Formats: sequence, structure tokens, C-alpha cells
Amino acid sequence: MDIYLVPAGRHHYGLYCEVEDRRPSPEDAARQGWRAALSRRFHQGLAFLEAERRGRLAKATAAERRTRLQRLRDRALGWLAERVAEQRLLWFLRSEREVRAHHPDDMPADDAERWVRSELRRDGLRHLVWMFVDGGIYLASLPLTPIPGPNVLSLYFSFRAIGHFLSWLGARHGLRHVAWHYAASGPLAELRRLPGMKPADQAALAREIGARLNLRHLDRFLARMALAGP
Repeated sequence: MDIYLVPAGRHHYGLYCEVEDRRPSPEDAARQGWRAALSRRFHQGLAFLEAERRGRLAKATAAERRTRLQRLRDRALGWLAERVAEQRLLWFLRSEREVRAHHPDDMPADDAERWVRSELRRDGLRHLVWMFVDGGIYLASLPLTPIPGPNVLSLYFSFRAIGHFLSWLGARHGLRHVAWHYAASGPLAELRRLPGMKPADQAALAREIGARLNLRHLDRFLARMALAGP
């Protein structure tokens, strides 16, 4: 598995990888126990969201007219799919034994290692807290189940709670069981120029670096990082 320490400024980084096309292995599918069952159910929901995201992108380029309700549904599913993209790295990290972390070549490997471990600890704590928050809201929404129609609130927060649980497991696994290897990358260091550039030039540079690193969605990740801030 390859992970990239993407700079957004001099001292701000984000962990990034592209694993959206990966599926659980046959060994994972054959595992027993409540964790395996939970993971399989979650991946079914993940596959649905990924299909919806791709369909939404296709519809955006189509000329057909869409109703207001269809557009609202597409936006809601698109927003949820983007939140899924932010956690996908930790979900797949749960099954890894070795990871290559690419970092800017002006960043010492020791600093990259310290940053990765610090980020995993921070992410693990954050997802643990949100797992309890979303799990509590899910339990509070269960009385709405007898109401006719799908309990959207319950489904949404159960999905989020499971996602945070799997993210917490991934962060913990990355700290305890993964053998990390670090590789310097010149193209990643070039991204430090982004904050001082015009928006159009930022997007062009992000696409260029993404093409050089064979990362198809790097520009979208950088755009999310810019909105989130340091």
C-alpha cells in the first residue's frame, strides 16, 4: 500500500492514497465473527455509495433535465461519498502489514515518521469520540423505526458510527502492526508552492503532480485540504 504525505503549506500535511477500486479479498470474505460481519455489511454500503458517486458524476455531464428532488438526492449522496473518501485510507489500513509512505524530498524521513504516527494517534482519538457520538444518535433514533418508510436518520448514523469504528481500528493497526517504509518524492515537494499561486494555477499544478504520481483525484483532495485549513 502506498500513502502520500501531501503538503499544503510549509508545516501542514494530509495523508492520502487512492484505494477506491479495492475490494475485500476472498480471505476477508471468509472470515467469521462480528467484526467480519460488520465489515462486510459496511462494504456493501460503501459499494453502493461509490456506485452512486460515479453515477452522480456521469449525470453532471449529461444534458438531461433533472427534477429538484433528484438534484437534492444527488447532492446528499455526493456529500456523503466525499466524507467516505476522507476515511477510506484508514479503513483499508486495517488489513495492511507493510506500507510505503512517500514524503516531500525536503522533509527528513525521521520527521515524516514522527508526523505519520502523530497523525494516526490524532485520527484514532477523533474517530473514537465520533463513534460514540454517532452511535448515541443512532440508538436515540431507533424509536422512529415503526414509522412507515425507511428510517433514514437511523441508517445514516449507523453507517457513520460503523465508519468511525473501522477508522479507529485502522489508525490503531497502523500504529501497532504496520511496518512503515519511507520514500522521498520530488513531485510532492513541488506542492509547497500552491499557497502562493492563483486558484487556476493551483488547480493546474495539482493536476500535473497528480498525473506524474499516477494519482487521479489528487487535485480534489488538495481542494478539500484548502477548504479545511491547517
